[in-house]
Amino acid sequence: MLMKTLDWKPKEHAPRALLIGHDPRLQNSNTQAEYVLFANYFFDNTIKDRSFKSKYGLAASAFNQITDITNGKIKPEEIYITNLCNSALPHAPKSKTVYIPEDKAVEGNENIKRIVKENPSIEYIFPMSLQVNYWLQKLGLYYSSAEFVEKSTPKAKGIQNEPPYYEPVGKSPFLMICGNRYQVAGGTQTVIPILHAKCFPINKQFRAYEPAYEKIRNYFRI
Repeated sequence: MLMKTLDWKPKEHAPRALLIGHDPRLQNSNTQAEYVLFANYFFDNTIKDRSFKSKYGLAASAFNQITDITNGKIKPEEIYITNLCNSALPHAPKSKTVYIPEDKAVEGNENIKRIVKENPSIEYIFPMSLQVNYWLQKLGLYYSSAEFVEKSTPKAKGIQNEPPYYEPVGKSPFLMICGNRYQVAGGTQTVIPILHAKCFPINKQFRAYEPAYEKIRNYFRI
């Protein structure tokens, strides 16, 4: 197994957006991605390995989500991708979310700051999922409100479980921030929290987020 999943950096274009995922494994598999969100599968149609369909599907959802919400203004070739955690974590119990420990989140946050510093062409940051946005705000990359951080704080019973899992103390805190625009602390980049790629296209389960997505599309129509 790979020790660490590699970030995906555009090869021929300066990146305009940074997409931030969660952790490097498929939800119900021990397969660890060589590149974040199996991004290489989207561009290389010669790869045909086991579970190709689910790997390509995740990569396609990641790129298609950004193309869709930006009305095609940001192309797949302009997207840099990383995870908040690029090393394998214990699978969560069924139907639960993998918990990212604070030390891994700190490491990921530092990597994100380095990427932004080394790639001044990045204008937009799209952090995916509640837990990723919780850690990025808790660690000071950007900020929305004390209420969001409080409501998205992980429940102690989830952290103490074996294996651990992430569950927020508040109900649906992601609706508070999804689709809104924030600024990187001390930077010029716009941060727009979005759902994880695996939730795109939005299905009935996530219908409550449709207004947030329409808000993003309207912003990029200007």
